[in-house]
Amino acid sequence: MNKKVSLGICISLVIIAITASFAVTMVISSRIYDGIISGLSQRSVNYKSVEEIENIVSNYFYGSVDGKSSLSASLAEGYIKGLNDNNSRYLDSEEYVAYTSKLEGGVTGIGVETAFDYRTGDFVITHVYADSPAEKAGLKALDVITAIADVPVDRFNYSVLSENLYGSRLSAVKVEYERNSETKVVEPMLGFRIPSVSGRLESNVGYIKIRGFYKDTASEFKSEAEKLIEQGAESLILDVRGTSEGTVDYAAQVIDVIVPNIQGNIAVLKDEKGNIYKEKMYTAESSSIMVPYIVLINEGTSGPAELFACDLRDISQAQLVGTKTAGNGTTQELFALEDGGAVLLTVALVEPKNGADAVYHNKGLTPTTEVSLATGNDIDIDLLTAEQDNQFMTALNMLAA
Repeated sequence: MNKKVSLGICISLVIIAITASFAVTMVISSRIYDGIISGLSQRSVNYKSVEEIENIVSNYFYGSVDGKSSLSASLAEGYIKGLNDNNSRYLDSEEYVAYTSKLEGGVTGIGVETAFDYRTGDFVITHVYADSPAEKAGLKALDVITAIADVPVDRFNYSVLSENLYGSRLSAVKVEYERNSETKVVEPMLGFRIPSVSGRLESNVGYIKIRGFYKDTASEFKSEAEKLIEQGAESLILDVRGTSEGTVDYAAQVIDVIVPNIQGNIAVLKDEKGNIYKEKMYTAESSSIMVPYIVLINEGTSGPAELFACDLRDISQAQLVGTKTAGNGTTQELFALEDGGAVLLTVALVEPKNGADAVYHNKGLTPTTEVSLATGNDIDIDLLTAEQDNQFMTALNMLAA
């Protein structure tokens, strides 16, 4: 039976609906407004504090201010330091160029690897790359560098002085060194591109060291692995001890070279709310290494190198040999600034192949076979022979078994 609804009731229902919608809208708008005002209030307090400091400096500072640009840079650096995140930092214009150049082109320099031996007090060349300016100048592994740019090297300044051995500018650096008690001076040129991947054959086991995950690392790794396998390697030792530089993007590319095509993702980036950050999902689909391998890790294995080790363990059941890793499972993004610098900011958590349960951030990766160095962890691994490196020897014996 049909019933007619009076015009008055219809009008009343419309008015009620409009009133309810308006009330809901006002509640939502009020919350948004409160959030905006709260943010504005906090920013106002921040700006007021900076203004107060500027006034105090202007009126009372005993000295001269170098310029607004240096003050702005210091302010930006201080702001990022205030986040209490060791992975976020402000880069000035020179640091920004150097950082992006390293990611895109790898490390450049005279073509050597070095390490300071605290047992002897010597700054030692551990490796000289073929066809590099260092090799052409006559430098060899085990040479002891005694001075760089006329400044004597010691345990306190070797780290700073060693920076003179790296860079892309086309100039020479003066290097004084000792070999068999004889002192020589050479001036090799900078600008040589140092590969991020190197390897050697130990009997029928290939050893590959990855020093960073940069743009060309995946192609370098593929080439080195194929070369060693062609030379007779029946298994591989992949060394990411002390490796922390590079990006998750480039680490995922190397993982893609190694593991077979799998369903799902090898890594996903998650923001603070647990959402996928900028659709960042990585897959493995191109090729794979068809020999067994073991991954060497230690407390210096951090960031992209941890994703590398974690995924090889979870996808290919690779054994992890060494000591617990750093537990740095976040990723950073570069934001360019108008002053020519940039902010490198932590933006997401790295979730590896096995999801949230496998996240290693603030926990680190525990090795499947724990082995500490017999010499102690305070010595640079590059100073050890293969026989002295019991983490390497353990992996070698496991593959030979």
